[in-house]
Amino acid sequence: MISTAWTDPACEAIAQLLSTRTGLTFPPNRTGHIEAAVRRAVARSSAGCTAEYLRLMETGAIALDDLIADATVGETYFFRDPALFEHIRERVLPEITARIGTSRPVRLWSAGCASGEEAYSLAILIEERRPAIRAHILATDISRTALAKAQAAAYGQWSLRACDPAFVERYFERARDRWTLRTHIRERVTFEYLNLAVDSYPSMATNTWGMDLILCRNVMIYLDRRTIETVAARLLECLADGGLLVTGPSDPWLSEIVPCETVTTPAGTFYRRRHGTQLQERPVPGSDAAQSPTPAPALAPSLPPVAAEAHPASPLQPPAPITVADMFERRRDAFDRGHYDRALELTHAGDPEPGAAEIRVRALADMGRTAQAASEVEEALSLRPLAAELHFLRGVLRLSLGDDSEAARSLRNAIYIDRSLAVAHFALGAVLRRLGDPAGARRSYRNALDLCSALPAQAPVPLSDGECAGRVAEACRVQIDLLEAGS
Repeated sequence: MISTAWTDPACEAIAQLLSTRTGLTFPPNRTGHIEAAVRRAVARSSAGCTAEYLRLMETGAIALDDLIADATVGETYFFRDPALFEHIRERVLPEITARIGTSRPVRLWSAGCASGEEAYSLAILIEERRPAIRAHILATDISRTALAKAQAAAYGQWSLRACDPAFVERYFERARDRWTLRTHIRERVTFEYLNLAVDSYPSMATNTWGMDLILCRNVMIYLDRRTIETVAARLLECLADGGLLVTGPSDPWLSEIVPCETVTTPAGTFYRRRHGTQLQERPVPGSDAAQSPTPAPALAPSLPPVAAEAHPASPLQPPAPITVADMFERRRDAFDRGHYDRALELTHAGDPEPGAAEIRVRALADMGRTAQAASEVEEALSLRPLAAELHFLRGVLRLSLGDDSEAARSLRNAIYIDRSLAVAHFALGAVLRRLGDPAGARRSYRNALDLCSALPAQAPVPLSDGECAGRVAEACRVQIDLLEAGS
C-alpha cells in the first residue's frame, strides 16, 4: 500500500500505476515528494490536469520515464564517494587489465547514470591511467532529460564541489557560470536509454554484456523486493568472468537476495556472479507473467527423456537418438539461463549447425572473451556468409573492440541481407553517432522505429534478447530526440 495521506486521488492512482508497471516503491514519508513530481510532469505534458495525465498513462500515450526519474533522482556529483573511486583507480582497473591484457577494451557501465557525473568520473580515471587504458564506457538512464544533460556535459559548481580548482581547470572549460567537460573526455562515454526495471539485458543489441565493472548505486533503494531480485540477477549476468558489480551503501545487501559472491574492500562491498549457479529469470514487473509467475524449468538433462513403457526396456536397447532440434534446444536453454560454460560445451568452433555459432559467439562475448568471439564469428561467416545474425554479431563485436568503421560495414551487410532486422538498424544508429554522422544515425534509428512500430507492442524483436517492440521503439524515440537536441 503506498499511502492514504494523498491530497489528490489522481496522484495516488498515478503512483500506484507507476509502482505496478516498474516495481518502484513509495513509502508514506515520500507522498508529498511524489505528488510534487506528478504535478511537474503534468505541467510538462499535454495533459490539463492530473486526472487527464492518468488517463493518458493508462492508454500508453505518455511515457513514464521522466516521471520515474523525477520521482526517484537523488543528487550526484563528480567523484561522489572518493574512497570508491580511489579503489577503482588503484585496485580494480589494474586487476582488470592484468586479467584481460590488451585483447579488448575494458568494459564499464554506469547504470542509472542520471546527469552523467559518475560516468564521466570513470572516464577521467581511465584518462589518468598511464599508459592510458582502452575502455568502452556505457552510461544508461530512463530519463530523456537526464540523458540530454549528460550529453551536454555542462555543469554548475554544485556538481564539482568535491573537485579542486586544478582538476576543474584540467578537464573543464568555463562559460559564465557553467563548466563544460572537455571533448576528449566526453567522447569516452556512450549514453543510451535503458530502464533497468523493465528492459531486457544482458543484450548485444544494447551493448549490456561482458562488463568488467558495473556501478549501479542508489537505484535499488526505490525498488520492491521482486524487482530487486530481477535487476540484481540481470546485472550479475551482464558481468564478464571476474567482473564486479558495485551498489550504493543504502541499497539492499544483494547476497541475501540473489546468488552471488561478495568481495569486501576498504571502499565497500562489491559483488561477483557466482559461476555455475542458475540465475532464475523472473517476469518483468507489470507483465502478464508477473501476475501469474511460474517457476523456470530445470536445465535440460544430458539425454532426452524417454516415454514410459508398459514393460522394462531391454538392457541392450540403445538410448533414443539426439536430434538436431534437441541439441539446439539444449544450447538455447543453457544460454538463456546464463550457463555460458554449458553452452560452450554443447558447441564447437566452426560448428555448421544453424544457430550453433550464434549461441557460441554470444556466450563467449557475455563471458568477456571478446577477442575469441570476434575470431570465431569470422570463421562462422566464412561458412555461412549470408547469415544476417552473424553479420550483426560481428558488427557489435567490432564496435566493442573500437573498430567503428568495420562495425558499420558488418551492420550494413546484416541489413542488406535482412532489411527487417530492427536491432541491426538500431546498432548502426549507435555506430554512426560515434562516427560523427548524426543524419545517418537518425535515419537508422528511424528505420528501427518504423519496423518496431509496425509490430504489436509486446511482440519480441528478433536478436534483441527478449526485448519487445514497444520498448525498442521507445529507445529509438529517445535516441532521435537526443540527436535532435544536440544538432
